[in-house]
Order: sequence, then C-alpha cells, then structure tokens
Amino acid sequence: MVQLKTVFSLFLAASGIVSALPSPATETKGTLAGPSDDTAHGIYIVDLADDGSTTWTFIAPINETLKATSLTTRDVDSLDKRDSTNCNGFGTPADDVNVAQGNLANQCGNGFFFSSRSIAAYYGTGVAFGCNYGNGQTCHSGDLWNDFGSINAKCGFTHGAQAGAGWYSHSSWKASYGRTSSGSGFC
Repeated sequence: MVQLKTVFSLFLAASGIVSALPSPATETKGTLAGPSDDTAHGIYIVDLADDGSTTWTFIAPINETLKATSLTTRDVDSLDKRDSTNCNGFGTPADDVNVAQGNLANQCGNGFFFSSRSIAAYYGTGVAFGCNYGNGQTCHSGDLWNDFGSINAKCGFTHGAQAGAGWYSHSSWKASYGRTSSGSGFC
C-alpha cells in the first residue's frame, strides 16, 4: 500500500497538480503612510490594504481642548530591559502633537482594544499613534502618558516650538506608542 501512495504522489507531482495548489501568502510588513492632505483631523484605525497602500478609517473627531497638562517619565527600574524609547531625529510642532496625544489618550481611556496595525490621532501636522505587532492591543491612557513622558525626556518637547518625534517600544506587548509628523510614516 505504501508503494501505491508513493507512486500516486510522484504522479501528481509530475503532472503539476501539486504545484497548482495555493501556497501560503507572505505577510506585508510595510510602514504605514501618514495621512493624505485631504484627511480630516480625527482618530483613526490605520492599516495596510492588500495592495500595500495605507487605509485611514475614521472612528472619532478631535477635541482641541484635550492636551497634556503635565507628563511624567517612567520609573526606570520597573522597565522591561527590552523596552526602549527611540527618537526619529526630527521634530513636529509641539502644540499640534500635544492635541493629537491628548485625543489618543482620551480614546484609549481605561482600555480600548484595536486589532488593526495601528490606532492614530491626527491633528494639524502631528500624529500620535499606537502600533500593534501581535494579535491586538488594548491601550490605556495612563500607559500612553507614561510613554509620551519618556519620549519627551529623550527626544524633547517645548510648548510653542518642537516636539521630538519618537516612540516607546513595549517588546513583551508586541506594541509601540509614539508621535510623528503627518508627513512621516510609522509602525
């Protein structure tokens, strides 16, 4: 019986039937593009389409009064050694990104689950974002403010001037949260 199966398998392979079966698709891992010029300010679910383009799906409007009043930095001793703050090396207007950060933190509140590649708040020229590299994330405002405080400490933040673009990577969560300019990619 074993020889019959082997002969049959060889016949299928030789005839091209096996090679015609679908193979697993490779996952696209490109960077998400910033919002287009005609994208309204708001909070969005951001993902990659099958063709590799970035899709911005509106979920909530921006409240211009939601801004940080004070940000604290993390207790360094409590950090996972693999977690880190990273800077992009450029800035974005601090007042714009501050409104975006406030709105993203408000949306996350006591827990907001997203399974897309990203959740992002876009205001003016600033984008605050959360990146999902796993099977979904639940963001919380307290964690976001800690992350933004760490980014401020390392990348810089001056009200009325520039905020350094950057992100805080949570390796064990398979997530990162940060800020950038609307013309830049992220996640």
